[in-house]
Amino acid sequence: MAATLKAASAVIVLLGTALALAGAAVLTGRLEVAPSPSVNTGLVPPAVSLPAPAVGDGIRPVRLHIPAQHVDAAIRPVGVDANGTLRVPSRPDQLGWWSGGARPGSAAGRVVIVGHVDTAAYGPGAFFRLAHVEVGDEVYVRLADGQSRKYRTVARRLYRKDRVPAQVFAQTGPACLVLITCAGPFDRTTRHYRDNLVIYALPA
Repeated sequence: MAATLKAASAVIVLLGTALALAGAAVLTGRLEVAPSPSVNTGLVPPAVSLPAPAVGDGIRPVRLHIPAQHVDAAIRPVGVDANGTLRVPSRPDQLGWWSGGARPGSAAGRVVIVGHVDTAAYGPGAFFRLAHVEVGDEVYVRLADGQSRKYRTVARRLYRKDRVPAQVFAQTGPACLVLITCAGPFDRTTRHYRDNLVIYALPA
């Protein structure tokens, strides 16, 4: 299950300054997300012409935990194929870390982690409860060296899959964790959700 990363001609709108603000005022609005249907075959992210990998001393993430929402799943690296499609783990209980982006601990750039909301065969996926994450929830990312990085969510956004902003994958600006899954109405003809839910979190 994957979604096409369509080339974006728009200029990347940096999240930088806004995310760096203590209150992250422009990002803390509440978002209503439609209930998740029981089947799904399409995922994130449509989006952008991906930038070069971030340079930093971060470590590869191996597990993600959101205590308040009982999200706890292994993470494996994923890349893009020749068509610019971001690969997602075939196992719905696993999450995918975009290895072309930043690593937790890097000084800048987005650490992008994607996951299934559900599938017809498996049922609820690793990010089934991502729609319930609130601004202020803590997110823990365990690293390959055994250490853990703590983040706190600062924003929830719902985007049409063909309108995901390039900033989601930006590799400039302050370090930021980005969690993505499918959301919104489910089209039973195309077997895809219409939208992507994106959660932004800053190092805590």
